[in-house]
Amino acid sequence: MSEVQASNATPKTPSLETPSLGLTTLTTLVVANMIGAGVFTSSGFSLAALGHPGRVMLAWWLCGAWAICGAICYGGLVARLPLSGGEYLFLSRFVHPAIGFLGGWVSMIAGFTAPIAAAALGAAVYAMPTTEVEPWQVKALAAGIIIVATGCQLLGAHVGGTAQNIIVFAKLALLVVIIAWAFLFAPNEVWQGRGLVDGPSSWWPESWSAWVVLAGSMSWIALSYTGFNAAIYVAGEARKPTRNVPRSMIVGTLTVTVVYLLLNYVFVYAPAPESIVGQERVAGIAGLAIGGVRLQNWIRVTIVLSMTSSVFAMLLTGPRVYQRMADDGVMPALFRSTGGVPRWAILVQAALSLVAVWIASLLELMMYLGLTLSACGALAVMSLWWAKRRLPDTRPLSWWENLAMVVYLSVTACIIAASYSTHFFGFIAMLATFVLGMVVYGIVRMMSNWQTKV
Repeated sequence: MSEVQASNATPKTPSLETPSLGLTTLTTLVVANMIGAGVFTSSGFSLAALGHPGRVMLAWWLCGAWAICGAICYGGLVARLPLSGGEYLFLSRFVHPAIGFLGGWVSMIAGFTAPIAAAALGAAVYAMPTTEVEPWQVKALAAGIIIVATGCQLLGAHVGGTAQNIIVFAKLALLVVIIAWAFLFAPNEVWQGRGLVDGPSSWWPESWSAWVVLAGSMSWIALSYTGFNAAIYVAGEARKPTRNVPRSMIVGTLTVTVVYLLLNYVFVYAPAPESIVGQERVAGIAGLAIGGVRLQNWIRVTIVLSMTSSVFAMLLTGPRVYQRMADDGVMPALFRSTGGVPRWAILVQAALSLVAVWIASLLELMMYLGLTLSACGALAVMSLWWAKRRLPDTRPLSWWENLAMVVYLSVTACIIAASYSTHFFGFIAMLATFVLGMVVYGIVRMMSNWQTKV
């Protein structure tokens, strides 16, 4: 049996845990992964680059459409292979084990470790008093959040999922309150950004260079949408995965897209534009402009819940990728599940994230993460073209799956190409991650061959 054929075989190590994740938990998992640090910080940087609130809203709308297309494509993948493992699973089964390893590598470095650390740090920053706080205190609280979330996930997907559901519903309720407050109770004179609206020419880029800047700005906005595929990582623990996982991604992504558009309308149109240009705390600035200190405090609580739920969600999904890689023999056997829970994989993921908390700042990786995860997602979506050949008994791709695939890949290509000129460092860091992943794969294969000969 060839290496590729072997990769298509069903792993011999089954999950011992009865599928326990229903549509509600899967949907909240998607919502929790998506709503994190990005939505509360990106628009200030986007406004600095694009120069007008209307263009910031256009970028958020385009990224929302991009994410919905991605959810449709990932739904097609999981409908054909309803197992846990994420990009690693699809790429190794449908394309080649080396490409699958690359997907798992990116998931470990850019997909979970850094985002978990960033979400925990963000929660700690907003939970702490705004004055007289030492950096080590913020990092210590962030580490505590990761440790508590790890303990919940070690008890099993059901316990971790229940805790996550509670946090996500509380978060959504607070977001609805904030949006309603802004639109129903804020007087017209508060909306200072509305005075800049002067027709389509103000938000529609009129030159090629303006479109390049818009696409470059979408790279960090895309980070806020990259969690749309979260449910695929636990498909093997879902009830009726071929139905519930695709639905959860589409419902969750549509919900978050609407929330993002409403929130960012408030963020960029309520305060004076000059007060948020280049600022990372745009949510707090907007809250203070609309409702004073009281609303600003509600926004702080919401951000803490948002980022804490992201930590819970990523500690649930990430270790399932490493578990699948261990089942296939490309990760240590220690990462396999015990009683249905990949405990060592969870502990290693938590340890890596704790290290990242203490060595990294909150937002320095935003550009790198948006580019790298978008590129990895594009590879997974492309594997749909190979799915029919690998699984000839499955249904052919529908017209809407083909359309979604073309849109998703086209937008991703534009974002990556634009980043070369607008965010060169992030572009090089993305390439370095992929190259290093291939080097690590080569080392793993050499060691495996050597052990086989011995």
